[in-house]
Amino acid sequence: MQITGTRQREAWLNKLQPPVENVGEGLWSIPVVFPGNPMRYTLSYLVISGPDCLVIDPGFDSPQGRLDLEAGLRAAGVGIPDVSGIVATHFHTDHLGMASWLRKRSGAWLALGQAEQRHISVFDDPAVESETDRNRMRSWGVPEGRLDEAAMSVDQLMHLKQLADPDLRLGDGDAVPICGRPLTVIETPGHTPGHICLRDPGREVFISGDHVLPRISPNVSLEIRGDADPLRSCIKSLGRLEADTHFEVLPAHEYRFRGLRDRVLALQSMNLERSQEVVRELEAQRNPTVWSVASRLTWSRGFDSLGNLQLRLALSETAAHLQYLRTSGVNHTVEGLPTAELAV
Repeated sequence: MQITGTRQREAWLNKLQPPVENVGEGLWSIPVVFPGNPMRYTLSYLVISGPDCLVIDPGFDSPQGRLDLEAGLRAAGVGIPDVSGIVATHFHTDHLGMASWLRKRSGAWLALGQAEQRHISVFDDPAVESETDRNRMRSWGVPEGRLDEAAMSVDQLMHLKQLADPDLRLGDGDAVPICGRPLTVIETPGHTPGHICLRDPGREVFISGDHVLPRISPNVSLEIRGDADPLRSCIKSLGRLEADTHFEVLPAHEYRFRGLRDRVLALQSMNLERSQEVVRELEAQRNPTVWSVASRLTWSRGFDSLGNLQLRLALSETAAHLQYLRTSGVNHTVEGLPTAELAV
């Protein structure tokens, strides 16, 4: 893998926010702060082509994030009123969060992948939904004293409820409606059910969202009313991306790089190795739960250091591996997971 975003990588290593950069003809990288999260920022991308001005993954909505995005637009010689379109690679708040504010200020259209349904925010009563999620965490073996961290609170659920709905849906092979060079959609479910990447053959760049990152394996979670076997979807999606190995990869976090095929193979290998680690824990435990397995796995910061959202993500990722193993024929009983028949 060849790192092309050298200034981005230097900023990452020094725990700083990287600069706004012109990374191609009419293409800009704009870091937008992601407060209170270890990822620190989202790399938003600006595409200027003729009269059109497209923002990809505008980032988390915060006062500083709005300033970051506006500063990036100014550096490219445009402003909020010039934005004609917004594409979010998926519905997470660090990608879609600022879309509502930006659409209201600019009048731009907003697009999401056609399969990116708002499954996690489909509820009538947030209090009932939160309690249902707490019971789900209990079935995963989460100790009572950790439920407040692992389960979705009413405030978290209402925050997700307020995320913007799209004006357009983009499916596999669709062209993003922008003047000039085409941006082609590739559906890449896994990180979320409707995650999309964008392929720009003219500039030879691949905008990967969270599907392919240069340093870490993106979180793949078994979530509320989501994909019943998300890790299987993720591995299949990765297998579709090996052809454009010479393209520069523009991820939503960390830094730009080349070597897409090698990175795809590495991510597939990492996921399969992780599943083997889960198998070893299943074989070592008498009555495994999602919690008991997750607590024994290798985590970069150590399981005991995980709290709140990071704890939930670790548990949901473990559950995704357990479900993948179950639908692959590894016969272990773990409470709180969908049946293999439902997941196939």
